[in-house]
Amino acid sequence: MDDAINAVEEFRNVLSTKTLGEKGMLWVSLYCDYDSVFRHFTESERSRAISSEIFKDYNWKGQKNKKIADAIKKYKALQFDPLDAQLGAFNEKINEYTTLLKTVTITEENANDMQKVMIGIDKILSTRRKLVDEIERRGQRTKISGDAEMSYLEKKQSYSG
Repeated sequence: MDDAINAVEEFRNVLSTKTLGEKGMLWVSLYCDYDSVFRHFTESERSRAISSEIFKDYNWKGQKNKKIADAIKKYKALQFDPLDAQLGAFNEKINEYTTLLKTVTITEENANDMQKVMIGIDKILSTRRKLVDEIERRGQRTKISGDAEMSYLEKKQSYSG
């Protein structure tokens, strides 16, 4: 195991707890990581799916453990990337536009305004596509700055049971 993970107190606390250990830390990484194979699930369903895979218990309640909660908070803080925050903001705006388009009936009086809305949507989608491309390029990297290899948590993403 990569000893560097022990530099983070919250991770060390999970790893050193007999009932959690490496499986508990793997659960945290699969739950939090932007590149997790479980990222497409909602948070509650992600929790259940990961619990089922790692602990063979769909209803594992370990995520309510304070050590797991602290590790989740720390993992998310360390992983924060402004690109992901921007993508979230773009997705929210696209949802707002979608709601607007669903609720507004186009009339002669508002047709010009609705055309401007459609142009705005097109610009947001174009910018969002560029942002997604940049995020995907980031995900293709297997080394961080310098000579460091992938982290312990990133390597554990390939956990096979």
